Amino acid sequence: MTHMTEPADSDSAISIALAEVRRLEARVDALVDAVEVLARGLEGGPMATPEDRNPEEAARRARELLLLAKQEDQRL
Repeated sequence: MTHMTEPADSDSAISIALAEVRRLEARVDALVDAVEVLARGLEGGPMATPEDRNPEEAARRARELLLLAKQEDQRL
């Protein structure tokens, strides 16, 4: 015997799944932003001197991005 779910239950499950997908997409976007900030802080152009790069600042900014994303995720 096959058990059929009610359309309302199915719609609810789909809504929940879509909300979770959106939440995960937002987290992935935050990770991408953080990695880009770190990469910019670590890379240098061909004429860059060590003083032109600031990995500490990039790391701080990347951490702030991740913390903000975590706070936003917890609000949802």
